[in-house]
Amino acid sequence: MNRILLIFLSVFCIALLTACGGRTTETDNNTDRNNIAQNDIVKTTNRNNSNHLQNTHDQYKMKSQMEKLDFSEIDLEVSYAEQKEYEAEINHDNSGFIGGEVDDDLNNKQLRGKAAFDSIYPKVEKLTFSKGTNKKDAIDQILQSFDLPANYTKFELEIIFNDGTKMRYVD
Repeated sequence: MNRILLIFLSVFCIALLTACGGRTTETDNNTDRNNIAQNDIVKTTNRNNSNHLQNTHDQYKMKSQMEKLDFSEIDLEVSYAEQKEYEAEINHDNSGFIGGEVDDDLNNKQLRGKAAFDSIYPKVEKLTFSKGTNKKDAIDQILQSFDLPANYTKFELEIIFNDGTKMRYVD
């Protein structure tokens, strides 16, 4: 009888130690997974904060550049034969966020955001528009500044001056 009790007790202790040993490893693995997940969250948060700070800096820089111009927004669409178009735009949304967009079928370029703004700004900086600029002068300035061919099929330009006046040139 003692022998049976000793064997039963030994098997029970071995089973108990095996069960507890597996649980410790599993707990350690779960802890490691939790730590990895928390580290990923921290890294993502740091990246998002870094992007936010960069976006804030970019917005400040773009706003200060736009203040040097006589207008606050520009929207240009020039169509050419064979369904080719050149579109460039600098605008503000309702919150004052400055955005840019370039769709250039002539050179196969599509830009958004700061990259588009950086592409457009040097071109619009050269413009000398005023509210009294006639259509021919406006078109000539745009074509020259943006280095666009004069053989367009349709030309549309909308400019919003700093005082809120909108000028639209269509040809």
